Amino acid sequence: MRLGPRGMWWLGLLVLLFGAWPALAAAQAPPARMLVLASYHSGNPWTNELVERIDAAAERLALPALDVDYLDARRLGEAEAFRLELSRLEGRRAVSPADRLLLLDDAAVRFYLQHVDALGEPSRVVALGVNDDALRRRAVARGVKLILYPDLASESLRFLADAFGGPLPVLVLGDRTPVGVDLTTDFLASLSRAEAAHAVDVLWDWTPASVTRALADLPADTRVYLVEGQTTGAGDLDLRRRGWLPDLQANGIPVFCHLPYQVALGCSGGAILDTRRLGTLAVEALVSPAFARLPARQAVGAGRRVLDARWSGRVPARLASRVEWLAVGATLQRAELSSQRLLWASVGVGGVLAGSVLVLAWSRGRAQRARRQLMVDRLTGLPTRQVLESDFDNAQAARDGWMFELSSPMLRDYRVRLGLPAAQAMFLEQLALIREAMPPHWSLYAGSGFNLLGVIPDGQDVAKGEQHFDAMLARLDGLLRTDATHRLAWHASLLRLGGHRADVTQCCAALDDGLVRLERQGWRQPVMPVEPLAAQAATRFRRLADAIETLIAAPEAQWRLVLQPKVRPSDHALLGVEALIRWRHPQLGDIAPGEFLPVVESLGHSARLDRWVMETSLAWLEAHRDRLSTLPSLAINVNLATLESEGFLLALAAQLEARGLPPQCLELEVTEHADFSDLTRVEAVLDRLHDLGVRVALDDFGTGYTAFQLLQRLPFDVVKLDRTLLLAAGEHGRAFEAYEAMVRFCRQLGLDVVAEGVETSAQATWLAGQDIQALQGFGLARPLELDDYLARYAGGGR
Repeated sequence: MRLGPRGMWWLGLLVLLFGAWPALAAAQAPPARMLVLASYHSGNPWTNELVERIDAAAERLALPALDVDYLDARRLGEAEAFRLELSRLEGRRAVSPADRLLLLDDAAVRFYLQHVDALGEPSRVVALGVNDDALRRRAVARGVKLILYPDLASESLRFLADAFGGPLPVLVLGDRTPVGVDLTTDFLASLSRAEAAHAVDVLWDWTPASVTRALADLPADTRVYLVEGQTTGAGDLDLRRRGWLPDLQANGIPVFCHLPYQVALGCSGGAILDTRRLGTLAVEALVSPAFARLPARQAVGAGRRVLDARWSGRVPARLASRVEWLAVGATLQRAELSSQRLLWASVGVGGVLAGSVLVLAWSRGRAQRARRQLMVDRLTGLPTRQVLESDFDNAQAARDGWMFELSSPMLRDYRVRLGLPAAQAMFLEQLALIREAMPPHWSLYAGSGFNLLGVIPDGQDVAKGEQHFDAMLARLDGLLRTDATHRLAWHASLLRLGGHRADVTQCCAALDDGLVRLERQGWRQPVMPVEPLAAQAATRFRRLADAIETLIAAPEAQWRLVLQPKVRPSDHALLGVEALIRWRHPQLGDIAPGEFLPVVESLGHSARLDRWVMETSLAWLEAHRDRLSTLPSLAINVNLATLESEGFLLALAAQLEARGLPPQCLELEVTEHADFSDLTRVEAVLDRLHDLGVRVALDDFGTGYTAFQLLQRLPFDVVKLDRTLLLAAGEHGRAFEAYEAMVRFCRQLGLDVVAEGVETSAQATWLAGQDIQALQGFGLARPLELDDYLARYAGGGR
């Protein structure tokens, strides 16, 4: 077949695009070296926790491996520790110094302030865990960015008061070491301001015996609380102290806390510091292009609410579903043992038959209540994650097998379009087929939402677990083709247990994160292999999910909209704005949209969030329309599944009509990573939006694999070229040519083009010479708070 001139032009363009694609995806130049300077020694539980979290965050961001120096200031004393570190640095003269420095705890900060020249005067420094207030002020004065957790103790005390009823009398276990005095003093000050609890005594140098003696003279409902000082945290210096918390627990004296390593040492729970967020925030701050504009102090709060399962019956129902229960298996064993003892006691008294019947009825009722609360999912009848935790033998280092988590994004879409009852019925139909497809010796558990957790046990063919799992998915697909009302696609994250010495929390954390990664990639592969995350914390997914479930009913309590301008390339005159969502959590601080929006979608709340964004944006536009007469368009991001729901389009039309706003003022942006599997249905939705007069943009163009097919088939009005394409164009010659070719390709199809990610004047100048209709990026205008936008642009300002 011969190609005409037009066919040859298209063929040449496609060859150029696909030949340049590797350059577009090329990595940026590696960032400068990062050094972590830890105050204590390797093996200290607090230090190990932080280093693991920081290293995991760096790995998630594809940063080079970290260098870690341990001062060992506790065992050596600061003077000797500092002398040895100076000698180590002296010996590295041939190595370029780290340009980015992360300091852990007070001693590391003091070393930096005294010897900044020996560290090569790094341009970016972040510090965690600084307890001395005067030291904090000195660090901030030198440009150090601090990440603190100031309200953590208060948060934990409020949680315990909610769980047990307040106000709580508290016996405080303190510490007389220099750092411990600061921490204990701060905790007592926080306690004095708290309404949820009050101190009844303080033990500065405590032992299990002194705690027992003190409690004998205190109110019966007194709770024991361990400050994060060195008394137990330094158990690696005195191994006999490692048994103190378990000894107290064995004697019926639970100790509460707010740090994850303390839970690992034997504490019974509390509101636990989100160390994963702590490490992520620290690394993100170090590599942020806006480091100089970051606040001097940022705060991180609790990520988990943790309690021993023995109190499951006492905790209010509204709180119980959000608690991560510890030692579920041991609690059920104690309940069973108690029932047996009562039975034999009744026999001994002589009421053999009556006593047996009564006690057995009571014990069965108690067991059923425990299972309802902890063990069985109401919708599916499956055992819950708590059962999985009790089944999982953390101590068995040689344990092998596989864990998996199943999820169907299509099922969440059905929930949006058809409602929860219909989606639940569909889920139960799918669940029956999943059980049929699974080998009988596999175990299945209820996960969050419509997700399912499973275990493939150890066996002779354990090494072939991945093949067995693929075979199960193939059987499931066959059953769905023949026996299901709806054929839904199921995706999974898969983890092998052997050799990891990981607990169930680490494994579930990895599985959750695997699904989030699949979501961000557009569900382009059926299975995501993962490995356990660092110990002692639940995933970011689980922590955010609890907060979102509460917040979604009234998003304005913590969520807000900001506006990022889009400007004309030739003179940077204002063309329009994009409404972006921001979340400021009272304890966790600012949470990036890239973190929480996938969680919103996985929980099935995208439609509610999209509806809130649409209504809030249009209400603001109506309220200020007289001042915004020069604003041609307002763009909002909408999930494709939301657009496909009948209710959203009707609500959008009603909102525009009720507020007297022209449809042409609105532009809806749909990401390229959305599920475009049914192009006929999507095309019909976009046609209806055009009939309404609303423009539609394809966002993040160039980051997926189906972009060209989408543009040729679907009636988009605007294409937004992803910032990574512009970044690559500035670094690679072929990527530069490919960017120009993509602009020509889009314009040939009659599409307006928006260049995203414009950060420099050189980029803006080059783009002004292309056939591009609008520019957007931090180099032109950062997202503005609504009032700031009005102050800058109302009345036609530039």
